[in-house]
Amino acid sequence: MSDSQLLILTGPPGSGKTTVGRMVAGEFTPSVVVDADFFWASVVNGLIPPWESGADAQNQVMMRASLSTAARFVRAGYVTVLEGHFGPWHMDLIRDELADVTAPVSYVVLRPTIDDCLFRSVDRLKEPRHAGALTLEDPIRAMHAQYERLGVYEKHVLDNSGLSAAETVRSIVERITTSSDLVLTP
Repeated sequence: MSDSQLLILTGPPGSGKTTVGRMVAGEFTPSVVVDADFFWASVVNGLIPPWESGADAQNQVMMRASLSTAARFVRAGYVTVLEGHFGPWHMDLIRDELADVTAPVSYVVLRPTIDDCLFRSVDRLKEPRHAGALTLEDPIRAMHAQYERLGVYEKHVLDNSGLSAAETVRSIVERITTSSDLVLTP
């Protein structure tokens, strides 16, 4: 049994969040994955594509809902992997929503090359769990650019270009279990 903790796994589309998130959670018991995309996919009418202008208020609601869900699992004793788009520019929102979480909160940014992201974004459609995933090149390029030059959060970046999902998982699990370098400080 593992002590509860939260891993926020982020990165641009096609970086491997969904695949790697499940595999990381599989290394712990009890564990759970919270897929932030679920909250956007739950909107029946009125969804603004999250990369478009005017989507900020909607995006904050969706992020808060997924963070709140993840926090509940952590407080219940689960090792929780929250995977979705949580860039450092959202850190105030993240800290606000997780203010009462006393377990460690680690933050990992998967950042393969743009070419890897573009390839994976199309290739992943072969898997049913990625049905409806973003494949539009312009938004993927724009979102990838947002994850470049992260300042103090560069230490949280894992360049998983050319790494298999298993190699990426090993790297993350090793770092979150043997070091505190990925833990967010208050």
